[in-house]
Amino acid sequence: MKYYKSTKFSKLIASTGFITITACLLIAIGAIGWFALSSRSNVSENPSKNQSEQSYQDKNNSYNSKVEITDTEPEEPIADINDNVNDVPYSEVETTVVPEPESPTFILPVTGNISKGYSDTALQYSATYNDMRLHTGVDILCEKGTNILSVGTGCVKTIVDDTVMGKVITIEYDNSITVKYCGMGSINYKENDKVVTGDVIGTSGEIPSECTDNPHIHIEVIVDGKTVSPLQALGLE
Repeated sequence: MKYYKSTKFSKLIASTGFITITACLLIAIGAIGWFALSSRSNVSENPSKNQSEQSYQDKNNSYNSKVEITDTEPEEPIADINDNVNDVPYSEVETTVVPEPESPTFILPVTGNISKGYSDTALQYSATYNDMRLHTGVDILCEKGTNILSVGTGCVKTIVDDTVMGKVITIEYDNSITVKYCGMGSINYKENDKVVTGDVIGTSGEIPSECTDNPHIHIEVIVDGKTVSPLQALGLE
C-alpha cells in the first residue's frame, strides 16, 4: 500500500512538475515572442521617425547650404569713376591743337625819322599856327614825291581832298584797324581797291595845316572809331 501511494504521489508530483515546467516554458516563450514583436515594432517605428528627422535635417542642411552659397557669392565691385579714365600718360594723349590766328604784320609807310609823335593829352607846338595843340597822328620825315607804301593788306575805303590835311587815302586793314595817309601828292588806287602790304599807294605831297614843318607824311590810326597811337596799334614801337 505504501508503494502504491508513493508511486501515485510521485506521479502526481511528476505530473504537476511537468505542467509547471510546461507553463513556465509557455510563459517564457510568450514573453520572448512579445519582446520580439515589441522590438520589431520599435524597430519598424524608429526608422520612420529617423527618416523623418533625417529628411528634416537634410532639408535644413540644404537650406543652410543655399544660404551659405548665397552668402559666399562675391559681391559685385562698386564702379569706380576712374575706371573709365584711360591710364595713358598725359604726354601720350593725343590732343588737337587749334592754331591761334596770326596777327597781321605791319610796316612803316616810309623810311624816315619821326619828327612829331602821337599825343591825345599833351599839347605840342604847331609852327604853322604858332600855338600849342594836340597831335592825333605821327609825322614821318620824307622828301616830297617819296613813294608811300601800304602798311598792311586791306581795302581802300575813301579818297578825299581835305583843306586841312591835304589829299587823304583811308585804308581799312584786319583787326578793325583803319589808317589815314594824309598829305598825299598822288594816289594810285581808287575806292574799294584791294591792297597788299608794301604796295605803293602813291607819293607824298603837302599838308596845309603843317606846311611850315619839314616835308613829311602824316598818318593816323583809328580803332573802334577812336584815334590811337599809330606805332602802338601797328606793333611798331
